[in-house]
Amino acid sequence: MRFRAIIAGMTMAIAWLCGAPAMAAPTQCTTKIDGQSVTIFYDDEEPTYSSFRERFFSRRNTCPGAVVITYLMPDLTAEERLVFCANYDPDTQSHSQPAQGRRDAFGRCAEPSHTCSLVNTTKQEALALVGIGEQAEQGSLSDRLSSTVSAVTHSSGAMVLSGNTASLSSLLSSAGTAIGTALGTPAVLAGAAASVVVIGGAVYLCSDAG
Repeated sequence: MRFRAIIAGMTMAIAWLCGAPAMAAPTQCTTKIDGQSVTIFYDDEEPTYSSFRERFFSRRNTCPGAVVITYLMPDLTAEERLVFCANYDPDTQSHSQPAQGRRDAFGRCAEPSHTCSLVNTTKQEALALVGIGEQAEQGSLSDRLSSTVSAVTHSSGAMVLSGNTASLSSLLSSAGTAIGTALGTPAVLAGAAASVVVIGGAVYLCSDAG
């Protein structure tokens, strides 16, 4: 009987660690975004922790990285948000805009990453960008561009175009899309590199200019 009790306890602990649906409940947490204190209300039925380490070592009521990304990008699904990470400044203990890049054990950017902002494009423009990305993946773009622009289809389904800012701007401006105009702004062009993320019908420009 004692052995069964131990097994039952271990099962409950594993379910708690994995965030099983049976444990789901409305809850809240606090964080800083752009230096301002924010309270986020969320349902922990969705994935909230990036690792066991984050669950155990995060301070009580401190928002997990995945919750912050969800708050900043509410129109995307959990899977679609996987291509993004939470920008975090340890000195100010504050998050800022989400970025495109790998996540660490706390859902934060594992390395310095360009911040991302949503670009006001149409679904047709988003599809056009996917088409350009597919051409880049297949190597059917010109040799001049293939050396400075790359395209990768992320496991989340996102098409990520990245590389030299000037080349990206030239390529996408010639396609007559709003993202081409956004890339052509002086603030973005001042950076050496940028990326464009197309996920669903949404398009994000990620650069030093945010």
